[in-house]
Amino acid sequence: MADENKGLVAAGASLVWRRQRVLWWVFAVNLAIGLLGAAGARGQLNKLLEHSLAGEGLSKGFDFGMFLELIGRPNADLMRSSGSSFLFSLLFPLFMIFVAGGILAVYRDNRKFTAGDFFAASGAFFWRFVRLALFSMVPFGILAALLMGVDKLSDYVGDRSVSAQTGFYILLTGCAVVMLLVLFVRLWFDIAQVRAVVQDETKMWSNLWKALGISWRQASKLFRVYLCISGVAWVTLAAGLFLWTKLPPTATPVTFLLLEFIILMQLLTRLWQRASSVTWYQRHVASFPADAADFTTATPMELVEPASGTSDLGAEAWPAEPGVSDEPNAPVEAGNGNPAEPDKQ
Repeated sequence: MADENKGLVAAGASLVWRRQRVLWWVFAVNLAIGLLGAAGARGQLNKLLEHSLAGEGLSKGFDFGMFLELIGRPNADLMRSSGSSFLFSLLFPLFMIFVAGGILAVYRDNRKFTAGDFFAASGAFFWRFVRLALFSMVPFGILAALLMGVDKLSDYVGDRSVSAQTGFYILLTGCAVVMLLVLFVRLWFDIAQVRAVVQDETKMWSNLWKALGISWRQASKLFRVYLCISGVAWVTLAAGLFLWTKLPPTATPVTFLLLEFIILMQLLTRLWQRASSVTWYQRHVASFPADAADFTTATPMELVEPASGTSDLGAEAWPAEPGVSDEPNAPVEAGNGNPAEPDKQ
């Protein structure tokens, strides 16, 4: 493998760079869905601001009080467009579930796919990934409930503690722990998707538990890779939002480009994680006919593939004929000149 001597982070970045066409397609679809989802609210705000004194004030600077007063008017009715915006916001996660199989197939083969090959691979794994997405709601729901419990605990302790910062520290620590658990669950389900594509697994329930075992045993390496890539995503997000707060309201094109750059970096780091997981799996597991656990429990007969034209038992399972040697040059006895034939008495 070309990236065999590289680290997983560098190898994943190299793979995303070589197959960057996938990134740009995903970004283009995200942009199109975002524009369609915001079309209703944008049109409604244009009508309100076109003949309003508040429009002139908001165009020169963002006044939050003026904005609340504006959307509180009966003729504003911004909630009328919230339904279509919500539906469009659901389209992108569904799109990502659909194309996840094609993306992993591209990273697995490390070659350029035609549109037909890409969408064929996407369709082949779509329902498997839908099942995995439904399964993922259980651990993510548990972590969401855990986060709500941490929030309530911080409020409870903060109201009864002498120090006002005690509740904040509890909330900060709890959020950090929950975010690390969320990252591990993401790693777990990413490995399950990689196994489904590389091993062509069809039983997602058993695949999910095998992926959990792999993720747990290799957590020291894989979790460090995911944490490193997530750090890039968090830093770029924080830096982008900081720059956004410093831009003037009239710099609309620059603001648009900056926000789209933030989205592009979030998509890039997500594909980077997927490429790194595929690279690791191909290096350490996919070279065997099955995972290490399955490989060691197989019987010797299951591991021997009979040659074409022979029985399933193999040639060595049959007893040799009397007087016939398996050696290509059998010794010739001095009685009759025939190989391995006894003298007739």
